[in-house]
Amino acid sequence: MVQELPIRNFPLLPFRFKRYFESRNNKVRIFGQCEVTGKNFEMHVPVEGFFVYLQGFKNIREAFKNNSQEELDFIVTGISPEGRQLRPI
Repeated sequence: MVQELPIRNFPLLPFRFKRYFESRNNKVRIFGQCEVTGKNFEMHVPVEGFFVYLQGFKNIREAFKNNSQEELDFIVTGISPEGRQLRPI
């Protein structure tokens, strides 16, 4: 079942696009459109880390140790790695 990704820290400017997640086979797929490019982007994170992060027990870096910083930026800012190259943060 696909659900909307909750926002832990609200941004200064509202997001144009929503991000979603679905859980399958001990992985969570997070996907949506990039705020800069408008293109679809998806990434995978472990189920345990995902729910620990959402509940606020760990920060994003601790919860998703195996993911790149660019992927984690997609969760927080909605900007994909490709969008980050076009618009450096």
